[in-house]
Amino acid sequence: MLLLEEIVLQEKSRIEKMMSLYESELISLPHGVLVKKNINGKEYCYVQYREGKKVVSKYIGNSEEKVAEVKDRLERRRQIETILKNLKAEYALAQKYAEMIV
Repeated sequence: MLLLEEIVLQEKSRIEKMMSLYESELISLPHGVLVKKNINGKEYCYVQYREGKKVVSKYIGNSEEKVAEVKDRLERRRQIETILKNLKAEYALAQKYAEMIV
């Protein structure tokens, strides 16, 4: 039983470290969606997100490199949010097993 308890505690520790790393990376990534607006026949790219009840549009420029970079960073944010959701579920399960063992 001692071995099983040690394994569960190691897994909890591993999950906590991973969650911490992903959460710190998440802080540096933009949130929202990429939106293209057509104004006077010209296309402009924005990142749109909510601040409370207000929708904010932040201009990011029209260069393909900048748009691609923001698009990649937004996609990375979505991936990390999914990973964190799964890690939180795993952590809850490890916590449950740890309580059962003790």
